[in-house]
Amino acid sequence: MILRAYIECPACQAPIILRVGVARQRQPFTVACPTCDSPIRGETVEADDGFPRFHLPGIKKLDPNEMHSEWQVITTYGDLPNNPASGGFSAFLSAEGVFGDYFPAYLRFLNTARWFGERVDPLEHAYTFYLKEKWDLLDSVMSRNFDEFWPESPTTLDRHTFLHRFVFLLVACLDSRGVHPRAKYEVWSRTRRKEAEFSECAHSVISKPEFTAINRRIADQFFNLLRNNAEWFPTLAIVHLRARGKQIPQGWQVPVGRIDSLRDAYRQNFEVSCQMLPLVIRMQNIAEGRDPESIRDLADTGGWTPRGLSSRDLVNNINQYTRAKAATKEAYLSRSRSFVTTGTPHSVET
Repeated sequence: MILRAYIECPACQAPIILRVGVARQRQPFTVACPTCDSPIRGETVEADDGFPRFHLPGIKKLDPNEMHSEWQVITTYGDLPNNPASGGFSAFLSAEGVFGDYFPAYLRFLNTARWFGERVDPLEHAYTFYLKEKWDLLDSVMSRNFDEFWPESPTTLDRHTFLHRFVFLLVACLDSRGVHPRAKYEVWSRTRRKEAEFSECAHSVISKPEFTAINRRIADQFFNLLRNNAEWFPTLAIVHLRARGKQIPQGWQVPVGRIDSLRDAYRQNFEVSCQMLPLVIRMQNIAEGRDPESIRDLADTGGWTPRGLSSRDLVNNINQYTRAKAATKEAYLSRSRSFVTTGTPHSVET
């Protein structure tokens, strides 16, 4: 559905026909004035009658019958990048031309991600009950909201694994390169090879109160990102196109409403990743036969020491890493990404 408004640029007062393809109940967007490049921000919202309306605070609406100058046309679509300066051309059809035969498959990914975004609250409730092992409440919230997926008589195995398998469908939509399943397989294959050592490490970590706090923090961040999906869903198109080696069209823009929310999400993701990296390091060290707490081993070129850090910024163990400055932690995170993407951290330069 295309929603149209006749507005005046708040900066240069140029008359503009604003066309927005509506895909959700609330859809923020930012476009640039074709005349002066000033940002125009707003959102579409679903009114009480079920139909979408524009919410354009601080922007003057015009009567098209009273205007005589040439109209500038901006066309955008909430869940797809596009070129707003393309005039009246459909943003949806433009994206279809860029994706080609892959477009139907991408739309299925997008619809699945959007489906999860509309059900984030019951998912969060279910995960809270899972962490607290309140199985009756977990069964209740899942059967009410996901009855087509939740078994009538869930077993202990269902309760402990279903949410992870369920959310994996969302992760698959976001992970266009298949990094997550490869990393998951790599971790579990290493675990099976040294099950006793991994079991001892896992029990020592899980028994600590801070592990529960970190687990809760990761879940909170995940659900916060999912709740604010309207801000970053349009970027999925670029991620998928790059994964398939397709060129991003010149002039394409991501119609996000608040870039500051994406910046804040990036910072929060960085903090959560820094908190989880020690567990990844311990698991990798066990698999490679190192001391689980060790990070720096000058004699081991396959260790966790990043290339390019000065000697004063290097850390020797996990305890020192947790107290390091942000730039140092970022270097070790980059080192860990080599493991995630290749399975061999020592084979890739950071």
